[in-house]
Amino acid sequence: MMAEDLQLRKVFDDVMAQVEEAKDLRYESVESLSFLFDKVLDKAVDIVQNSCVKRVVGERSGREIFQVKAGRSTGARRQSKGWLQQCHAADGQHAEVPDEYLVLPFHYCSCHAFQFEVINRGEAFLCKHILAARLARALGMTMTYVVKDELLAQVLLAY
Repeated sequence: MMAEDLQLRKVFDDVMAQVEEAKDLRYESVESLSFLFDKVLDKAVDIVQNSCVKRVVGERSGREIFQVKAGRSTGARRQSKGWLQQCHAADGQHAEVPDEYLVLPFHYCSCHAFQFEVINRGEAFLCKHILAARLARALGMTMTYVVKDELLAQVLLAY
């Protein structure tokens, strides 16, 4: 990771600490986050405001993961059919598109943008789903589910 990325991550962590302490998105925090995440901040805030972030916590271990509903750039909402949504592929076949993404809030998201922009191209250090999970957690706006650790492991394996 480049020194510039580490500095940006430090600024992000400092801003998130302020948000968590205040349990509010103050003007200064929004300005800083907007500078860091120009393209995805509005989308992440939309995800949080629409209660699309689930926090799943292991009963004994306390480990947590997040399930974040896929954001919609057009504002149109798809109807969920369980964990996956069907759509038409170019060849007329049905393709499965995830309706929710697995988010490990500091390290990983199962979305394509994370794979392409963060891992492959290195253009960003977070996707909108990770940002939404971090914001929702800091603001106390997650739907929290406590589950057996075995079920948490099964959820992780499903992705």
